[in-house]
Amino acid sequence: MKKPSLNGINQRIQQASLNPKTLALGLCMLLIAGNLAAQSPGSNPKLRMRGYLRAMPGLQLSKEFSDPSLYSILHNRLNFRWDIASNLDLRLEGRNRLMYHEMYELIPEIDDVFAQDETLIDLSWLWLSDGGWIGHSEVDRMYLSWRKSSWRVRVGRQRVNWGINLVSNPNDLFNTYSFFDFDYVERPGTDAVRVQHFISRLSSIEVAVSPARRGRNMVAAAKYAFNLNGYDIQALGGYYRDRLALGSGWAGHIGEAGFKGELSWFYDLEETAGVDRGNAVAAAGMDYMFPGGTFGVVEFLYNGGYGRSDEDVFLITEPLRPDNIMFSKYALTLNADHSFSPVFNGGMAVMVLPDIDAVFLMPQFRYSVLTDLDLEFVSQFFIGGEGTLLEEAGYALFVSLTYSF
Repeated sequence: MKKPSLNGINQRIQQASLNPKTLALGLCMLLIAGNLAAQSPGSNPKLRMRGYLRAMPGLQLSKEFSDPSLYSILHNRLNFRWDIASNLDLRLEGRNRLMYHEMYELIPEIDDVFAQDETLIDLSWLWLSDGGWIGHSEVDRMYLSWRKSSWRVRVGRQRVNWGINLVSNPNDLFNTYSFFDFDYVERPGTDAVRVQHFISRLSSIEVAVSPARRGRNMVAAAKYAFNLNGYDIQALGGYYRDRLALGSGWAGHIGEAGFKGELSWFYDLEETAGVDRGNAVAAAGMDYMFPGGTFGVVEFLYNGGYGRSDEDVFLITEPLRPDNIMFSKYALTLNADHSFSPVFNGGMAVMVLPDIDAVFLMPQFRYSVLTDLDLEFVSQFFIGGEGTLLEEAGYALFVSLTYSF
């Protein structure tokens, strides 16, 4: 395994230390951590810290099950919460990752992939890039939350989650995520102002605005949610990156099975030669808890935005847009999770992409070693998809050990 040179590391650290954003974040983290450390456990319930440390080595193989390469990641997450008043709190959450992969050295654009932060405020830092080594830190939650009676207001970097489905979320205008990125369970956040008003126990209205450095990349939308005949319904509309966006979603039951779905339609505000101005993205699925304790999900996706434009995507784990949410036009996903015991469970996800002749398999097993220590085995198999990013992804095996605090 190639080791990063000391000169390279020192240069990266010096560059990071001169960055005002890095200094501000570092000071903030040190002040909060110092305050927490100075308090005895439980003596300051208004200021809390949680997080985890995860070590995850892996092995990646090519599509021919050859050319093995090592992959490793050390992942640390810190979540801070300060209850300023009974109805006001501040959240600061982020992650630090030290990663190694031989592939990183072969991709000139890899620095830009990790360092990019398309939100209004750049809170992503690439503090190490040396050969196959990448060091990256980012803040994905930093917001004030205020609540009073039936009102909720959040300002800052947050997750505005409007999705309903378990796999694909075309209603999620603000925070799409990658189904293949199993190591990021918190999912990305965005800089936004979000106002919620709960009209009744079963109905609400919500408005969110996420500004951007370029005005045409901003997102602003409203959502109305209500209940009709036992179904939770939502309708939404707004502006999505220079496109009109309209959508709807539902969640209910057919017998004892859950039935969920989302539909969004996008329309270009400006015409582009040779490109259809409008496209729809829809996903629907069912879930069921079997008597033996197995939870199953089946979901179908129609991605009308596939092939509409050429977008540079270098990593399979990069989140795609809600108007082009998958690497194909159609996808059928089957997922099953089973608890073998209170401390041991496992599952299998199968995604079929028929129009590009590709299949994705992800078996995984989780074992609770101790109360705060978990061991997990995950495999990912990308089969087919000639000429697509999935073909190049190959196969990967991971083992992770996570300590939560």
